[in-house]
Amino acid sequence: MEKYRKNLILRIIALSLVVLLAAVLGIFNIFGANEQVKENFIFGFQCGFIIGLGLVSVILIIRYSKAVKDLKKLEVLFNKENDERIRYIKSKAGMPMLQVTSAIMILCGTVFGYFNTTVFHTLIIASMCQLFIGTTVKTIYLKKV
Repeated sequence: MEKYRKNLILRIIALSLVVLLAAVLGIFNIFGANEQVKENFIFGFQCGFIIGLGLVSVILIIRYSKAVKDLKKLEVLFNKENDERIRYIKSKAGMPMLQVTSAIMILCGTVFGYFNTTVFHTLIIASMCQLFIGTTVKTIYLKKV
């Protein structure tokens, strides 16, 4: 269990860096971006995405910090992460790779959206469809298995 506790501490450090990066990018978006970029609707999506990423990271940091301090919460989190049934369902739904490809598509859509809005819409909609289908399959398998 001590090994898992150290793993959670490393996750907390990594998520703290994500929160710091989100804060720096948020400050840059408010003060450093020029007016032409601020007028683009993709800028609003980018700001919202960065804020959401920072908030999710803060929530995970709080959850992991509570688990590191309390042995019962640590055991519950460990058992939840290492449940064979959930791992099987996620693998059947293609979740690990689906999440990675969707994140890459969202990132690419945000970057290339400044050059072509059609690319932005296409990549964001495709990634959302991927995540929706994966979540639906996962939910179906959770009820079946």
